[in-house]
Amino acid sequence: MPKLKVNNIEVEVEDGLTVLQACEKAGVEIPRFCYHEKLSIAGNCRMCLVEMEKSPKPIASCAMPATEGMNIKTNTPLVEKARKGVMEFLLANHPLDCPVCDQGGECDLQDQSLFFGLTKKRFYTFKRIVLNKNIGPIVKTVMTRCIHCTRCVRFATEIAGVEDIGMFGRGLKSEIGTYVEKIFQTELSGNVIDLCPVGALTSKPYPFINRSWELKNIASIDYSDGFCTPTQLFVKNNSVIKIISGYNLITHKTSWISDKTRFSFDGMFSPERIINSFLDNNKKKSSIGLSWGKLFKEFFSTLYFQSHLLKHCYHQHYIVICASTNTSLEVLNLLNTLTRKYSFFKLRQPEPQNIDVDLDRNYLLNVNLNDEILTSDTCLLIGINPRYEGSKLNLMLRSRYLKGNFKVIQVGSLIDLTFSSTNITSNTKVLKSLIEGNNLFCQELVNSSNPIMISNINIFKRKDSFEVAKMLRSVTQYIKLFSQSKNQNKINILNPSLGNVGFANFGNLKTITDTDLKNSIGIYFINNSFLTSNVKKFLNLKLLNIFQNFKGNNRMLVTQNSTLDTKLIAQLKNGFNLNNHLHLPNTVFFETSGTYISTEGVVNRITKIVKPLGQTKNDWQIIRKIFYYSKKNLFITNFLKDNKLVFNSSTFCHYTSYIGFQYYAVSNLNSLTFSFLKTVFDYRPSANKYKSKRGKLHNAPFRFWLNDFYLDDKSFNGKYSSVMIQCSKLSRLNKTNFKF
Repeated sequence: MPKLKVNNIEVEVEDGLTVLQACEKAGVEIPRFCYHEKLSIAGNCRMCLVEMEKSPKPIASCAMPATEGMNIKTNTPLVEKARKGVMEFLLANHPLDCPVCDQGGECDLQDQSLFFGLTKKRFYTFKRIVLNKNIGPIVKTVMTRCIHCTRCVRFATEIAGVEDIGMFGRGLKSEIGTYVEKIFQTELSGNVIDLCPVGALTSKPYPFINRSWELKNIASIDYSDGFCTPTQLFVKNNSVIKIISGYNLITHKTSWISDKTRFSFDGMFSPERIINSFLDNNKKKSSIGLSWGKLFKEFFSTLYFQSHLLKHCYHQHYIVICASTNTSLEVLNLLNTLTRKYSFFKLRQPEPQNIDVDLDRNYLLNVNLNDEILTSDTCLLIGINPRYEGSKLNLMLRSRYLKGNFKVIQVGSLIDLTFSSTNITSNTKVLKSLIEGNNLFCQELVNSSNPIMISNINIFKRKDSFEVAKMLRSVTQYIKLFSQSKNQNKINILNPSLGNVGFANFGNLKTITDTDLKNSIGIYFINNSFLTSNVKKFLNLKLLNIFQNFKGNNRMLVTQNSTLDTKLIAQLKNGFNLNNHLHLPNTVFFETSGTYISTEGVVNRITKIVKPLGQTKNDWQIIRKIFYYSKKNLFITNFLKDNKLVFNSSTFCHYTSYIGFQYYAVSNLNSLTFSFLKTVFDYRPSANKYKSKRGKLHNAPFRFWLNDFYLDDKSFNGKYSSVMIQCSKLSRLNKTNFKF
């Protein structure tokens, strides 16, 4: 480790560090424009000049390696004069439009010019004018302000893997833009806004809205994928203005975030969001803006009426609760407690998912992104598109690929991962060939050191999910048996959705079926998107004639969502004889507190950032109200022919203000500390044992790609986001010959 002096302060640094990094370690800040810790070194701005002993002229500290015995000076008159000269040249052609620049208040050029106090110039020529470029709906360009730091060029080439942006021209005619007129097509394009040190690249969706000093900065997590990437939210007047990448307290680094994370939040606060309650009755007129007391009174009056009307039926009638996988752990535990305590509530999930939940490693991304990927030389991707389903994982794979000696093998359809990969097939038959040793890539897996196999949670939604999972385990055993690797070779499962892991912790819930809809007296949807539920499949398959003979006269539909698809709601009501439609407006992601588990198994806690709008309430508050009204009513339902009493609320203990284990449903959720990983899940029902059933392995190919990266979201964020809609339109225009 070399030792050097910075302003007479002796510093010992690691091998390979630059003089600039050594100065920062000594506590000396060096101004810079082109340098960025996650990008390659360009050394073209010359703002980081320092004086080195025995050097005839100042050196660029960002490009000079730190060596033994160096004596660096950063505050000499020579260094100050050199930096002032560089700043004077930068301001010669830079427009002085700081009052109307979106970068004002957080501009590096503005800060440095204020520090040096430049008020006069020696060049009285016309400033150059550069035409703006249209590179997409995300980034706004004012290229006259560009200082040619090339941060955006290096990001596009090195990180995003899209070589669309570059520098062309020479001298004063140099420009940065696309070589041909096209948009900057990548899922990470919004990161160049944060990288630009001046106002050349700013946010196009929200120009001229606020200044940086007017915004309140709050830490949060990414809601669009399963990694729970740290983010920073800027809030003003109870509204989210923008989202940027946050600081990770574990790795002490910032991460790149996708465009969906950065701009899809406007879908949560779109005008189409329903913030008032309403009751739609076929016999009565529709009522909007009812009080919560009247809402629950209507809910339980319908339930009480049906329990007495149907007490002589041969089947137990119940309310089906269909909860979304994007639900917090607190709400899931409340629903689990509700269904166990009251027999007329049945908890279901919207999509089939057969996961072995006995062990957490069966549905987690067990691989360490920082360690194991860097030490691996082979990665097997089975039914997964990491570029769109987990951009963080794809960035790690690309970073490892650029270092060399790393091979990626795909099982599935051809996709562009921004780096070279080998596609062997898209059929499940390849799993058998890998186990039997009849595949050409078996030898590469055996000879590889620390091979990694990554799949998607969607494989458990297949009809042959048990057989596919069995094959994947057999592949890992094959590699472990013949390979010299000491790694356990676990199955790594990527969860593209935020709450998939937390949902799996509560066991394999039954999937909502047509039988549930036929026998229920009410259907209760919580944060459920009808685009992914089985209800839409039932409607499309025209199975409605089955339910027309149901004799219930007062069946109800309860929706607890932020938005509604009126067309599907109407089909649902007509198809299943749902006379009453009760809507309970709930809060969105930033309006509530909750706990989520990432796909890596890390517990993440979020707090309320903005106040709820209208009549909206938190999901856990609504479920607690259901508990409160349930104990006040006497419900009697009968099962079988002997009129056996199934439930009587007077025989149960009264529900208090808290629930079972460590998740307390109190008003002050921020004051609680959680030790989720150290707690044994004794509360959870016994999971279905993963039995090696003999089933047929279907030859259907893996379907892992997203139909639309911007709009294909299980939550309502992307669907109602104006920015995502525009991005989706341009993306389809580039991939097809059709004009919209």
